[in-house]
Amino acid sequence: MADELQPIIVKKKKAGHAGPHGGAWKLAYADFVTAMMAFFLVMWIIGMDVKTKAGLAEYFSNPGAFKVNFQSSPYALKLDGRPPGSAAKVEESSRRSANIDPEAAEALAATIESTLQSEGLVPRMSPNISIKITDDGLRIDIMETSAKGAIFDPGGSELRADCKRLLQTIAPRLIGSRKGISIEGHTSSRAPPGAKWDVSLERAANARRELAQIGVRSEDVQTVSGKADTQLKIPESPGALANDRITIVVPMDKN
Repeated sequence: MADELQPIIVKKKKAGHAGPHGGAWKLAYADFVTAMMAFFLVMWIIGMDVKTKAGLAEYFSNPGAFKVNFQSSPYALKLDGRPPGSAAKVEESSRRSANIDPEAAEALAATIESTLQSEGLVPRMSPNISIKITDDGLRIDIMETSAKGAIFDPGGSELRADCKRLLQTIAPRLIGSRKGISIEGHTSSRAPPGAKWDVSLERAANARRELAQIGVRSEDVQTVSGKADTQLKIPESPGALANDRITIVVPMDKN
């Protein structure tokens, strides 16, 4: 019959997908792999020695330094990650890992600072002492801070009581140095030109005598020298009181 309605048949096709659960599993797996990589990275860093950790920290805090040269950062190779104390003004400069044992240097610096604190010399004597790790080793500066003479007789070489007290405190830590300590005497530009060398040498000699009385043996001392005003602590201010000082250098060579 022409007027008879024909049934309408609608066929629905199910859309296909790429495997079970579509592509969601790929995202979940990628997140899992990322999390595992992060976990193993954290575990790897935790397992590092403190020197390597310090190197990583230095790179991420100052990556530009590594683009210039590998000696522009003190942590470019191998260094100890322990922070130095602040009371004794422990400072760091560029240093070559092949030439210095940073772990021993920083441990000695921390020990000296702890001793100064236990002896009650911190903070009163903090302005008079500076500890700095350099390519030569650990440099301990005992500096003048008063025009009336806190460390030396004014303009002279005789050691005052505070200077002797500092030497007595750090002396036990200097005994048995690997290659022997060096003792240097320095003056500022205020010293009379004709007396700078003699005054600086006598300051170093007096420091050696004081250390000898406390137990530092002759074999523990490598050199005693006067530098006059040729190696100023504050080069931009040649007449500064801090340039009048005694410097004790403790070599930290590995070999």
